[in-house]
Amino acid sequence: MERRIKIRQYLLYMFFAGIAICINLLTQMLVKKSLVNFAGEVKYHGYDMIYWIQLVSGTVAGFVFKFIVDKFYIFGEKFGSLQRTAGQFVLYTCFAVFTTMIFWGTETLFRFVFSFENREILGGLIGLIIGYTTKYLLDRKWVFTRRY
Repeated sequence: MERRIKIRQYLLYMFFAGIAICINLLTQMLVKKSLVNFAGEVKYHGYDMIYWIQLVSGTVAGFVFKFIVDKFYIFGEKFGSLQRTAGQFVLYTCFAVFTTMIFWGTETLFRFVFSFENREILGGLIGLIIGYTTKYLLDRKWVFTRRY
């Protein structure tokens, strides 16, 4: 029975991760199109600044959505003390930094290794799937637990 609950929980986690991925990638595409239409190509010391702005924007949008869904729906937390939620948010954020490096690293690797159009999107998708699976295991064990 416990195994069934964990499998169901993981599948729901990944379902909402899919939604967060869509939010992330859609945000990236909208930011990129908006900034390119508004400012054209923007480089700073040779770096494509629009790429980095789109990457951070998508990550933040997906992150906020995912924390709220994870806390209150996936792991069944109730509105409790602000101190507990803040502590969970800090730990959740620390784990997110680690898994975001997986995501960003994969997306950036695709950007520099491959030359097909929208290669960042495919790299981002692969990186997000690996990152979210790792994040689920960390969240279940360390963030959203009664031992916290």
